[in-house]
Amino acid sequence: MGKVQGDQSLAATAEEMNLRHVIPGSATRLAIGLAACAVTFGIQSGSAFAQNYEADATTPGQAAVGGALDAVAPSAASGYASILDAIDALPNAAARAEALGQLGAAAYRLMPRLSIQSMDATDREIRGYLAQRRELALDASPGVPASGDRTINVMVSYGLKQGDYHARPDRPRANFDSRSIRAGFDISPVPGLILGTSIGIDGIDANLDRSERPRSTLFNANITPYASYTSGPYYVDATAGYTRSWYQLRRQVGFTGFSDQLQSGPNGDNAAATVEGGGIVKLGVLRAQPFAGLHYRYADLGGFVESGGAASLAVAKFKTESVRTSLGLRASASLTRGAWTLRPSVEAQWQRELRSRPESRIEAIFLQGGTPIFTLPSTRYDRDGAVVGAGISAVHGERTALRLSYSGEFANDRRIHGFAVTANHRF
Repeated sequence: MGKVQGDQSLAATAEEMNLRHVIPGSATRLAIGLAACAVTFGIQSGSAFAQNYEADATTPGQAAVGGALDAVAPSAASGYASILDAIDALPNAAARAEALGQLGAAAYRLMPRLSIQSMDATDREIRGYLAQRRELALDASPGVPASGDRTINVMVSYGLKQGDYHARPDRPRANFDSRSIRAGFDISPVPGLILGTSIGIDGIDANLDRSERPRSTLFNANITPYASYTSGPYYVDATAGYTRSWYQLRRQVGFTGFSDQLQSGPNGDNAAATVEGGGIVKLGVLRAQPFAGLHYRYADLGGFVESGGAASLAVAKFKTESVRTSLGLRASASLTRGAWTLRPSVEAQWQRELRSRPESRIEAIFLQGGTPIFTLPSTRYDRDGAVVGAGISAVHGERTALRLSYSGEFANDRRIHGFAVTANHRF
């Protein structure tokens, strides 16, 4: 009777998890907790199988999955037969460890990072635009208005981004590409001050391990107010934004004797803020802008339940929260021919992550029930990175500008490249 009651509780809990679209992420955690209680009840009603999959693991994440499978309750054994039989038939411990890694939620580890990449792209394009606006203001002729309704500017941009994250323990290799479009407008209410806002959308395709996992997609919509103030040889730029993310996740589990395709469609809430301050120094034909900045990024992936076969998981909400400092230098020159002015520019900065572990742990449970919750610990990313940029602006008549730009982010565990074209016009 005890085992029957435990099974009924697990079934009810699984049904509750399937209603995730009407409950917040915290409720999903509660549902997983209830499942754990039901599992404990089932395990107490009868001994678990005497397996030792955890011993084959080579990473903490694999060990967590192995421990969960070691604790499968007898009442739930039939649901896991296809998985356990396939693992048992694998030729060696290394193959079994690889299978355990595929069964866990490690494939989703990088998804909040991709939302942060979207916010980084927005921030860099806006700050590049503000740097261009400073150049225009510093070189403006006496007849150009410095404030008021004749300083309204409209900006549009289109961006492309491609990146690669190297594989690390409990984190598969991932590469992605994105396309974005943004628009903004701003005004100078007083000389030296720019106040504006932008809205944008972008789509990201991510390939989580080319060898076997299919592509997942991510759609972002964001709003980002921005401000800039210049006083003499000093300036301060600031951006702050909110991004809503819609994911379409696909996970492929495939090893000898077992195959499963899992899908889910969670959402995420993200926030970003950047403050940068620096100076403006004239060096012959060059204009240099040394600067320092602080960058805050938050991205989460709401709790979700996979649809698929025996390997389906219920995954609790997890997040990435990053605080970075930056120190760098921007340099530009100008060349005027008639009504046109060309401004090439270059930029280099060093960024340092202040938090030792920006990523939270990931908690999950097999949707069939009969196992305890397993936890993937947080992973480390390289905390130091270099960001470089180059661009050229073409300005016509002190009212219209077109800018082509490149930005690159380089660290030991990632390579990211971005290209953007930005146009703005003063009315």
